[in-house]
Amino acid sequence: MPKFDVIEIPFEGGEFEQSLEDQFLLAKIKQELEGVTSLEVMKQGAIKLLELAVMRQTYIRGLVKRLAEFECNAIRTRYEE
Repeated sequence: MPKFDVIEIPFEGGEFEQSLEDQFLLAKIKQELEGVTSLEVMKQGAIKLLELAVMRQTYIRGLVKRLAEFECNAIRTRYEE
């Protein structure tokens, strides 16, 4: 098996910022939740937020898996010199 160097790329949370769309969504949902007076409406809002969080996590997991597969395939690919 050929040797290869492992390259470590540091991860810093400061590199990621909320998009304008995410900021708007956050403000909109926060405003709606602050105005809720009914427990039933609050439950519905919580369920919708849960669905949104799970959907985003599903997309993130799929994208990370896809990126990992691309990188693994690139490492396994041999190029003639």
